[in-house]
Amino acid sequence: MKRTILNLLFFACSFVVVYTGIFAILFFIQPNQIPMVYRVMQGAIWEGGNTWLKMQQFDEHKKWDIIVIGSSHAYRGYDPEIFKKHGYSMYNLGTSSQDPVCSYFLTEDLLDSINCSMLIIDFYDRVFGCDDMEPKSDLIQNTKYDKTALKIAKATSDIRAVNMLTLRFFNKFKEPLNTDTTGFTNGFQVSKKFLSPLNKDKDKTGWKYTRNEKQVQHFDKLLALCKKRNIKTVVVSHPLSELYALKNHKECVKSIEPLLYKHNISYLDYTELEEMSGIIWYADASHLNHLGVPKFNEILIRDLIKNNFLPERQQGHE
Repeated sequence: MKRTILNLLFFACSFVVVYTGIFAILFFIQPNQIPMVYRVMQGAIWEGGNTWLKMQQFDEHKKWDIIVIGSSHAYRGYDPEIFKKHGYSMYNLGTSSQDPVCSYFLTEDLLDSINCSMLIIDFYDRVFGCDDMEPKSDLIQNTKYDKTALKIAKATSDIRAVNMLTLRFFNKFKEPLNTDTTGFTNGFQVSKKFLSPLNKDKDKTGWKYTRNEKQVQHFDKLLALCKKRNIKTVVVSHPLSELYALKNHKECVKSIEPLLYKHNISYLDYTELEEMSGIIWYADASHLNHLGVPKFNEILIRDLIKNNFLPERQQGHE
């Protein structure tokens, strides 16, 4: 038995040494300043860009009136400058395809009632029905703290997460590759595209909702964490264009309704907002553009004040 344990330990140590050595070779061989490892490793996302910038710039020691988390619907749908005009400070921690697994660990490591008066969780059915590696890889590379990256990697149950973690630590020897950090304000990035009228009668999402238990469970944990930390929390779905298959949204809402009731969390659902029924407000089937964001945000601010989620303030006072 002792011999078997020693053999297993020897094998494990040998594997780690060989794995690290091969990874180092692939990382430090850098044709055109790009590590070779990116060409041979599936799912690798460059360090830097939007996510890296917003995580680095987020001041967790500042008292924010509102913080937003969620997918690209979040970081393209809630403009801190519009909220600022109404007297509210906001930071947008939304990231591409950010799912409840990622949202939970970001909240756990970054937010509490001291730095976050109110948390807006943007609810989008696509991230509840899948368990993609992309949003995890993005945050493993670009989140501020190693502990957050470790937690996300552990929760993935995907062997590729080991590669993502290893890459994160090797990237400490190199400046971020993705230097595209223009056009962001407190984590928000506007889209100036328009939904094509040629696609008006087609559902372009090409996706059907299937309940993913891991996402639902982490959403439950996220709401419980917010309640435990006394963070006022509101779940919001922003408007969707007429091209979007609303049956997906409605089926997904059924998954979370019991959790909203369990934790006494309010849900503001604007998916079928009559005031934004035309395609002019949308960059694509599900994202708002530079015309849609201000219109939606003004409506949201009005409703947050009306329902006593936000104190009414004079515009320009922060």
